[in-house]
Amino acid sequence: MATVMSPRNSSGSRVIEVEERINKELKSLVKDIWRVGDPAKPQVPFGQLFDDDDVQQHYEGLAATLKAAKKRGIVTYKSPILLKGAHDKVMVNLVDQSPLGTKNGDSDELGSS
Repeated sequence: MATVMSPRNSSGSRVIEVEERINKELKSLVKDIWRVGDPAKPQVPFGQLFDDDDVQQHYEGLAATLKAAKKRGIVTYKSPILLKGAHDKVMVNLVDQSPLGTKNGDSDELGSS
């Protein structure tokens, strides 16, 4: 008798999986803002972030990732939406302005990326 693969046993495990993926993507976003923007300030114009090759390859929807980060209080920007071209000069600011690697656990994450 063939074994049939059943769907996930609980939706709770799927929710945890999605949350972990979102949290990982938001941590990558913080690193990318520091990398692409001015090293002295944790901010970057949306257009500059959008045009970065690594950012283009990593995020399926940068504007959606930024919106999720804004909802979670990770970034701020003065626009209800972000569209390439129209909002290239909108500054995306990190709320936590401490440099990467200065908080507990950051140095481990940087070494693994």
